[in-house]
Amino acid sequence: MDAITGTLLIGTWASSLLYTAELYQAVYYYQHFKNDNWRLKTLVSVAFFIDTVALLNDYTCVYLYTITHVGDTVYFTEQNWTIPVYVITTAAVAAAVQTFLVTRYWRFTHKHAITLFLSLLILVGFGGSFTCGLMVALFPAFKDRFKLKIPAILWLVTEAAADLGIAAALLWEFLKKRPISTETQNVVNRLATVTLQTGTATATIAVAALVGYLLNEEGNICIGFAWCLGRTYVLSMLSNLNVRKSGRVRTSLTSKAATSTTRSASVVFAQPGAEMDTNLSRLHAHRTDTVPIQGQQDLHPGLITIKSIVHGQEHTTDIEIGPLSWRKEEEELNSNTEYRTCGR
Repeated sequence: MDAITGTLLIGTWASSLLYTAELYQAVYYYQHFKNDNWRLKTLVSVAFFIDTVALLNDYTCVYLYTITHVGDTVYFTEQNWTIPVYVITTAAVAAAVQTFLVTRYWRFTHKHAITLFLSLLILVGFGGSFTCGLMVALFPAFKDRFKLKIPAILWLVTEAAADLGIAAALLWEFLKKRPISTETQNVVNRLATVTLQTGTATATIAVAALVGYLLNEEGNICIGFAWCLGRTYVLSMLSNLNVRKSGRVRTSLTSKAATSTTRSASVVFAQPGAEMDTNLSRLHAHRTDTVPIQGQQDLHPGLITIKSIVHGQEHTTDIEIGPLSWRKEEEELNSNTEYRTCGR
């Protein structure tokens, strides 16, 4: 009984703890990165939803074994319908998160050979897990577990290899970069740390599940470990996304000039809606370096707010600035409008 229901119960405890962290990370992501691309937000939502369904499926499995069919010796000789569901949902979440990380690696490096190799590992792992789920549905008896050996080994080995490969590839690229500012260096260091931690975590769980299966093919030790895979994958994706400081990359430039006893002035470069006011004593130039982490750049015009105080009276002037592409589009729009007006 310990190898059948005990490991499943412990697996739900561990999964619940991981899901709590996952829920916190998901709430943080939705609150702080509302401007992310809709495709990325859809991917996060779908992965989180599937993993939530998988966790509820785990609870159902334990309830059926320990409450509904307790004492039913015949029921304990077979794997119920929740086992194939857990395999398929875990495979879907793993493939989604791994594809996200590989896509991110390709956008960062444009190395096609390594990207294709990692994609092949993801495809093989998904195929192996899907085959396992299908075979469990066709052969639910615990005594038939030996039939899953080849697809199970293929699934978990390629899963671990893909996770370690993605982590190693991203880590290598991050460490090769030589940022020109301390802030960018800190971002790269955080990315490298998160990538290493999440990649090794999912790979370790996959290897533990494989070892548990090989040690006891007719027990559920492997499932107790594998139940944590889905939560760990979603956590790895959210951790990589939440390592950013904000949902968009912004560049600010603050200029300051000397002050006198009769006159003071301030010049502030700010984004629309932002209000800044500083005393002027010296010139500052802040440069923002970016690392491609699925962020967005703000292409809308900004405001230059010039404030001056002369003999106690404050004068404010707002000047709108933006990229050249925005200015050209505005000029073309104005010229087209004037042409149409003259034509009438």
